[in-house]
Amino acid sequence: MINDILEQTAEDYFRHLGYFTQHNVKYKPNKKGPAYAVHSDIDIIGINPTKRGIERVVVVSCKSWHGGIRIKGSLDAIKRSLRRTRKIYREVAQPYWSKALKDKVYELTDQKTFVFYFCCTRYDKRHRELWEGDKEFRKNLAGCKIKLLDFEEMATAIWPEMHIITPSNSELGRLFQFIHFSGGKLHYKDLIKK
Repeated sequence: MINDILEQTAEDYFRHLGYFTQHNVKYKPNKKGPAYAVHSDIDIIGINPTKRGIERVVVVSCKSWHGGIRIKGSLDAIKRSLRRTRKIYREVAQPYWSKALKDKVYELTDQKTFVFYFCCTRYDKRHRELWEGDKEFRKNLAGCKIKLLDFEEMATAIWPEMHIITPSNSELGRLFQFIHFSGGKLHYKDLIKK
């Protein structure tokens, strides 16, 4: 079981979409020195054998801060090379970490391209394109897609199928089924309709 609730929710979400997942996969750059001695980890990696192309593999980095991702502030801090922020987003902000990530994904999946998700509690959807289209991110993860995903998007995708009697294969799905079959409703900013 994953200790971080956002990681568990994201893993449940991608399993719901048909991905086989693994979490907390260690990797590090193939360089010497104290800055490279510490491993990072892929929070979630998933492969869907029914999909082809870039959508076949997903790599998920979960940022479970209550305030979510502040897109403009984080991008500005990365551009100004603020060390702490570049470290937080090292998979996309530091080329040697991007290469190490791509190498690990290739080792595990035999695929060089994938969709890289930043999963968070929330983000300002007005600035989504700034993040997903950032030139530095796209250069460092060349050939891959970069996407944002928040809890609201995961919940609204899963909720419509909760009327199915067969128990869901995920803890998030089971929780939603309990809510549905107990007569409850999920109202997420009135976006989910019964």
